Amino acid sequence: MVSLFSKPISSDPPPQIYARVQHNQPPVGSQVWGPIQTNNCFNNLLLDNQSWPVWTLPYLLWVARDGNSDHGMSLNHTERNQIVFGPPEKNPPQYYFNPPKIRLFTFTGPNWNNIESNVVSISKLSATVKITRGEATLVMPLVLGMGFVTGTYYNETPVISSSVGVQEMRQEGLVNGQCAKYWIKLFDQRTWTIYVSEDPGNMLSLSDNNHIVASRQSTRITIQICKGDSLAFDSVCGIYPLTATISGEVDRNSRVGRYSINYSNNGFSSSGKGLVWALPHQYSSFAPNVLATFTGLTLDSATNGVMRGYNTDSLSMELTDLPFDIGFDPWTSVPGFGFDWNNYNDDVKNIIREAARTEAQDDILGKCDLDLMYFGGKQLDKYAYIAYVAHSILGDQDILNSVLPRVKLAIEKYARNFQKYPLCYDDTWKGVISTAKSDADFGNSNYNDHHFHYGYHIHAIALVAAIEPEWLSANSNLVKDYALTLIRDYANPVDNDPYFPQWRNFDWYHGHSFAHGIFPSGDGKNQESSSEDYHSVHALKLYGMVTGDEEMEMSANLMLGIMRNSMNRYYLYLADNEDEPGPFIQNKVAGIWFENKIDYATFFGRGTIGDEFVHGIHMIPVTQVSSYIRGPTFVAEEWNAKLAGIVDRIPNGWRGLLKLNQGLFDPRASWQWFAGGDWNRDLIDDGMSRTWSLAYLAGIGGAR
Repeated sequence: MVSLFSKPISSDPPPQIYARVQHNQPPVGSQVWGPIQTNNCFNNLLLDNQSWPVWTLPYLLWVARDGNSDHGMSLNHTERNQIVFGPPEKNPPQYYFNPPKIRLFTFTGPNWNNIESNVVSISKLSATVKITRGEATLVMPLVLGMGFVTGTYYNETPVISSSVGVQEMRQEGLVNGQCAKYWIKLFDQRTWTIYVSEDPGNMLSLSDNNHIVASRQSTRITIQICKGDSLAFDSVCGIYPLTATISGEVDRNSRVGRYSINYSNNGFSSSGKGLVWALPHQYSSFAPNVLATFTGLTLDSATNGVMRGYNTDSLSMELTDLPFDIGFDPWTSVPGFGFDWNNYNDDVKNIIREAARTEAQDDILGKCDLDLMYFGGKQLDKYAYIAYVAHSILGDQDILNSVLPRVKLAIEKYARNFQKYPLCYDDTWKGVISTAKSDADFGNSNYNDHHFHYGYHIHAIALVAAIEPEWLSANSNLVKDYALTLIRDYANPVDNDPYFPQWRNFDWYHGHSFAHGIFPSGDGKNQESSSEDYHSVHALKLYGMVTGDEEMEMSANLMLGIMRNSMNRYYLYLADNEDEPGPFIQNKVAGIWFENKIDYATFFGRGTIGDEFVHGIHMIPVTQVSSYIRGPTFVAEEWNAKLAGIVDRIPNGWRGLLKLNQGLFDPRASWQWFAGGDWNRDLIDDGMSRTWSLAYLAGIGGAR
């Protein structure tokens, strides 16, 4: 059994080669010392005027400062029937979104305006906001999956306002001897429940249709709001989470992985535990003891399907189909195909060797010496793959001697921080960022896409280290220090590293990563490329394998297992998908997935012939782990519905990407295209090689 998230990758400061800088966009209203999360939903609380929304799920919250009064913390919740599809002429729709920032309720006070808002704590799964006006204070703990929206007032007369308006309100007595309960119907005909604890005798009443006011000032009083009027809320009211942490373990022998989101609570409830809302990918993997705590409560999420409420303090999941066997060798989930060294007969090897010899003639050092970490990483990975094929599959020393030294030098240039835009260490948010401008390198300096960018570098380093392990520690651990710095930046597993936040990109609640950094967004954080997400995690696995870091390897196995579940619900749509809206799943892929909307598009266009960009961004790069996430049934459905009719008309490298992806359900057809004699190198992406494409397809049996 391997316990996870306990061992720091390193406790050392980042290497001295990274200049220390203060970020030109510091967090607003932060009272947090140490590393600050840049890519989770709570980051919106630290940007611009702090009024950008936060999706704790199922509720949406934001610091309300609009208008002349009723400033405070507002909340909203939308249902599936409120979704807006568009544009009207599109079928299937290009996008859908939920109406945001409808002020159903606002935690406020008498004549509150000019409030001060501060984030007093922030972690991977939670944040605490303190709102003050004069001597009055409102503390709002925000935790992913929290059952109620909870606010505690100090030295104030609480006011709950509603822009929608309260049509009816009645008191329903004292619940469990500690919580005063109120039933609310808004003018939209939806019902809610409010519980008051710590000072339940301070009665709430309607002062007008838009304001619920307490009868007097309280030294301390806690108010909880939830949607619905079920009796199931009564046994869980009075308690609320302050923070949540992650724990996990993987048993290689039983081939089982487990992880838990553990809630630290305040207050009391009659059940002794709280209410936690779970997403579909979570409750589909629940341990039996958690399944038994289902309350029968359900609410829609914004873009993740139907959530369920559980009377528990820990969401514990079990996964039994982890990718223990997916490493460096080609791998497929296509029935009737599988990796076998005997698939590489002499004729097949000669075809691969011819491609490798041609690509080995490239100006490798020049192609890898780019001004962007992203494209530079793609080139490093491309040529590292060619070296790996030459060594492990072809056993061709001449090609290896031609490619490997230049790939090593190219990686070492980045490791020495001699690239065109060196990295620096940001001592404000705590992370390694590009010295390029914020709008360059896809926003790397503002923490966009770090797992995409750095994942390519780590993947390339792992491939080279599989050939020459001692290279990592050469030159006083030059490459090893570089690799560990990048890994700590995007995948630091512990919450007490003073130099990097825990899991900058991967979100253990959502089951996938967020790419969006410190740019405010009205639709929340987003991610465009599901495939580069899991590629960055596969890079962690390979690096853990070559360095003997079992915890890193097992963490990556667990993450990939989670991604397989979540991505095939929220990003990749089989015909029987029940989590996303029916009209939208006809697109087959998400495009850009936001917390509040999904847009069947990319940030750089849709395609030159059809929608190949939108689909290709969820394929790139095709590697050993691709078939684990992108199963053959989905790939065939997507191919037949969206790609078969356009692929042969695509005039650029996107054609090669789609053709290699075809090998995830039809390896023979894909092999025939890549092995064809009239090869046109312009038809594959500049970051992929014909060498690896052929080696992968032949290895799984495509050349048989």
